[in-house]
Amino acid sequence: MKRAGDVLRELLKQKGWEAADPYLPLFRCWPQIAGPQLAARSRLVEVEGGLLVVEVDHPGWLQMLQLRKAAILAAARAAAPGARIDGLRGRIGGRGAV
Repeated sequence: MKRAGDVLRELLKQKGWEAADPYLPLFRCWPQIAGPQLAARSRLVEVEGGLLVVEVDHPGWLQMLQLRKAAILAAARAAAPGARIDGLRGRIGGRGAV
């Protein structure tokens, strides 16, 4: 089942109304930014005031997110050069969050 945001983005793209959102590449490229193992257990939820808000499904993955913070931020800045990316905040999500 697709998420509502994904369906909306597809519809806007089909209509030619795709917004020039500088943060969109972050969501599209999350598996490449975080790496396959971490991306499988996390998701980028939002960008809030330049902070990437990432939800993980277990405290161990929250620790891994923090250990890889510098690499993730570098990859995110490379993937979305027009976006303001100042930092990263992780949180543990509910069941089925990822």
